Amino acid sequence: MSRSEKTVVWFRRDLRIDDNPALATAAKEGSVLPLFIWCPADYKQYYPGRCSRWWLKQSLGHLRKSLESLGCPLILIHAEDSTLAALLESVHSTGATRVVYNRLYDPISLVHDDKIKNELSALGISVQSFNGDLLYEPWEVYDENGQAFTTFNMYWEKCMNLPLDISQPLAPVRLVPVPGIDNVRGCSIDDLGLESSKDEESSNALLSRAWSPGWCNAENTLQEFVSYGLLEYSKHGMKVGGTTTSLLSPYLHFGELSVRKVYQLVKMHQVKCENEGKSEAEESVQLFLRSIGFREYSRYLCFNFPFTHERSLLGNLKHYPWRSDEDRFKSWRQGMTGYPLVDAGMRELWATGWTHNRIRVIVSSFAVKFLQIPWIWGMKYFWDVLLDADLESDILGWQYISGSLPDGHELSRLDNPEVQGQKYDPDGEYIRTWIPELARMPTEWIHCPWDAPSSILEVAGVELSFNYPKPIVELHMARECLDDAISTMWQLDTAAKLAELDGEVVEDNMNNIRSFDIPKVVLKKELSPSTSSIYQRMPSSSGQKKKLQPMEVTNASNMEDTGSTAKSQVSRKRSSDYLQQKAERNGAGKVEDNDSEDSGTSISRPSKRAA
Repeated sequence: MSRSEKTVVWFRRDLRIDDNPALATAAKEGSVLPLFIWCPADYKQYYPGRCSRWWLKQSLGHLRKSLESLGCPLILIHAEDSTLAALLESVHSTGATRVVYNRLYDPISLVHDDKIKNELSALGISVQSFNGDLLYEPWEVYDENGQAFTTFNMYWEKCMNLPLDISQPLAPVRLVPVPGIDNVRGCSIDDLGLESSKDEESSNALLSRAWSPGWCNAENTLQEFVSYGLLEYSKHGMKVGGTTTSLLSPYLHFGELSVRKVYQLVKMHQVKCENEGKSEAEESVQLFLRSIGFREYSRYLCFNFPFTHERSLLGNLKHYPWRSDEDRFKSWRQGMTGYPLVDAGMRELWATGWTHNRIRVIVSSFAVKFLQIPWIWGMKYFWDVLLDADLESDILGWQYISGSLPDGHELSRLDNPEVQGQKYDPDGEYIRTWIPELARMPTEWIHCPWDAPSSILEVAGVELSFNYPKPIVELHMARECLDDAISTMWQLDTAAKLAELDGEVVEDNMNNIRSFDIPKVVLKKELSPSTSSIYQRMPSSSGQKKKLQPMEVTNASNMEDTGSTAKSQVSRKRSSDYLQQKAERNGAGKVEDNDSEDSGTSISRPSKRAA
């Protein structure tokens, strides 16, 4: 490339000057047009939530000042129709000959970016993309047969045995704006419409008290964590109250911080700990490096299995009888389930757009296992409210806890919220912070107010079902319903396989789920050529033996469960009858209700434990 190259630098989730390959390359080879395009139409059902948009607005203001100090403005464009049209108009207005950007790996961006690249290339405009988000590109890490890994440990072990270049391009000291940059019709940050109402602005004012977006502030947060939190990460990282995590996730999501820089700095501390024989500190460093690995893995899964934002990685779960219960979903969102740790987590999430990763796991598991809410609903809600909403990470997290991954939580796993509260919030301070109704409850009873004597409740000012709800579903009922759902899933899965042998189709359970703005699963009988090769890599449930686990503790009184809808009962009856007829026709004899087979794996309901 010549020094006279005129390049559009298309910013997205790489809002930094330092270690920005696209910006560094463009600055070295000629004049630049830094450009950010906000096009709500591109996001569709994944339009960012209020807290995420607030962070983006602050980060853009920070980036704009940094670019101006280097001699070049950041052009902001609010595109009504499409990002492509805005890019083309900017190219034509300045005579730019090239567009560069840093790659994204979520399913929406993969399709979007490929389309834009093809359109620009067809018009004779040079397009170049860079890795500004990962340590390892997704296409660099495959097994010996060239197949994508579907378990984290195998993936990360392979990564750790690959050579890694963590060199970082130097930040430009000066930028030359492209001739005609003033011809590009930009707008102010406020005109992007990232804060859509006065109410949003008022709510967002609270966020600025706790967070400082921007790439320079990201550097400060990283240095503070490495200096004061990293070496005790394993000891304090599981405490749900207070600041016990790195708080780097929003900076990493918006690309204000390079993952290469984080990894390099942490590895330096790892070597130092090894040399000084600090085993506990080394354990903390290893644990944090593993969390970086999970971030890498989330992008890896989305790239190699781009359907994972719509359906489970394990195919049998498409027959799981999820409950499209809007009332339960609302109680979960509002923190009114009657389980204090779950409710505290959901209230903190709604109020601040943030909660500890351990709490995210607990509330997610409760939604899909206790309430049997479709995991896609929960994932979409997290996307709507999280400050650090990250589609790739959300997909990995929700698939992991819902039993959708080969190495995730077992589908039959049911964690007791009371036990988890005693483990992660032993003094109950986190609960008291977010549930003022329970602020005066003694620690002995704060995780199980339903078991507290009436005298204790009266002194604490707690009236169950009046100012704080009773459990939305009792533990033993949740266990029974989960076991029934798993049994039904395997029956439907077997029926579907038998039906396909006869050229018939068994309807996917997700098709009956009402979405109310929650994205639906799109299922096709025949996949397009663009996805068929990737679909072949999807692991089957063969050999994935799921061991049903008993409850940790049962502390439950009787409470009537609402059960399944009449429609789902009819559907299950028809599928069961179909399964029975097929089995008898093939000489398999009578099929027991509690035992079904899938590729030779027998699943049976465990004996119930006494309450």
